[in-house]
Amino acid sequence: MGVFRVKTTECRVGVVGLYNSGKSVLLTSLVNHLKDYDPQRFALGAEGRPANLRKFQVHAPDPGWSAFPYDASRAALVERGRWPEKTRDRAQFVCQFERDDWRFSDCLLKLYDLPGERIADAAMLGRDFAGWSDHVLRLFHGDAAYRACTGPFLDALARPVENPGPLLRSYRLALANLIWNYKPLVSPSTFLLDTQGRLAKRLPVEELADGRESGLSADQQFCPLPPALRTPGSPILAAFTDRYRDYVRQVVEPTIAVLRSCTSLVVLIDVTMLLAGGVGMYDDNRQIVKDLLEVLRPGEHPVFGPLGRGLSKVFLPHEWRPGWITRLAFVAPKMDLVHPTDRDNMLRLMRRMVERFAADHDGLNCRYFNCSAMVATKVRPSEEGNRLLVGVPFRDPAGGRLPPGPEQRFGVSAVPDDWPHEWRPGEYVFPEVYPQMPARKDSPPEHVNLDHVASFVID
Repeated sequence: MGVFRVKTTECRVGVVGLYNSGKSVLLTSLVNHLKDYDPQRFALGAEGRPANLRKFQVHAPDPGWSAFPYDASRAALVERGRWPEKTRDRAQFVCQFERDDWRFSDCLLKLYDLPGERIADAAMLGRDFAGWSDHVLRLFHGDAAYRACTGPFLDALARPVENPGPLLRSYRLALANLIWNYKPLVSPSTFLLDTQGRLAKRLPVEELADGRESGLSADQQFCPLPPALRTPGSPILAAFTDRYRDYVRQVVEPTIAVLRSCTSLVVLIDVTMLLAGGVGMYDDNRQIVKDLLEVLRPGEHPVFGPLGRGLSKVFLPHEWRPGWITRLAFVAPKMDLVHPTDRDNMLRLMRRMVERFAADHDGLNCRYFNCSAMVATKVRPSEEGNRLLVGVPFRDPAGGRLPPGPEQRFGVSAVPDDWPHEWRPGEYVFPEVYPQMPARKDSPPEHVNLDHVASFVID
């Protein structure tokens, strides 16, 4: 700490997003840029006046947290040409540094990486078993795509139930069908990612259903029940209520508590995936964001407010300071998969999707960014109206993985200026490409707007 740095400002930044939204890539690139800081390539601070960083140090994560695997993620990008492994357990990156635009304080930065699958459980918080059951069953009944995946389970709920075994298996079959149809609202999320970090494999539906659990363990499973099956005194209701309560306490509450303790939150909204996945994918992701913000309740603390927050920074040790989310960054990642002429539309679509949810929270500083944490494409002049990019294809048209090869030109879909009323899966195409990470460890990757995101949330 410098001579005149009399306090430490702790910035706790949570990063959330659904499967394949690019959380690990964003964190790997961000850490690389902070660790090997160059204000000409990554301008942290006020626009036009980039800060200088010094005395960068990496600290051990807090007790109970695993360290974010920065070195392994970077090595995978460089040595194997692979995108980093998805998040299977909660991880944290902790660092401390001085910046010359903070005169009397240095920065203790904590980055939190949580599995995206857990976000689907957000609706459990604040709801008892009956409330969660009604919430899930309304979704299943009210959406044609969900009815198609869960029909046999809904039929089973219409009959008297004496033995919960067949009913639970019917629910697991429904969850397996949701996974196969790329529906992200899989809850309890341990069916998709269990408490040991084991991810469900893409097996046939029956095999998948028989190899996973709908709860904490094989003997702690539960599923939603309609009012007709929630008879007071029913052994099934009593068992499912207890199992649900244990699940919320052990899985859901710790995740939400961590996010609520953050000072800033980054929510990744993969617009390219939503366009490629169809209107159902859009509706599902929008519902998840709505549920998440309802339980997190971001904004200024109703009692302490901005004055209390400022006083805590001055008078309290950083580990005692209360945390609450006052800054929310919605980020549309993978900007390099969209043609430059459409990138403003990419940002506009994200705002149209989530802006009203943020507006419901008082005292919340919310901003919207499109971003490429690691640029993996180049732009080539369009031919005959085609939008052309250049990169190394990662998958063939059938979805199979390709070995690394030469750069190729490929076309990408135009991004509409507003969400269509309806669109089909595959109607919009944004091909996957291999990452482009410099081999030299102190050379961070090329990015677009990642420094703008960082400047906003590291406050």
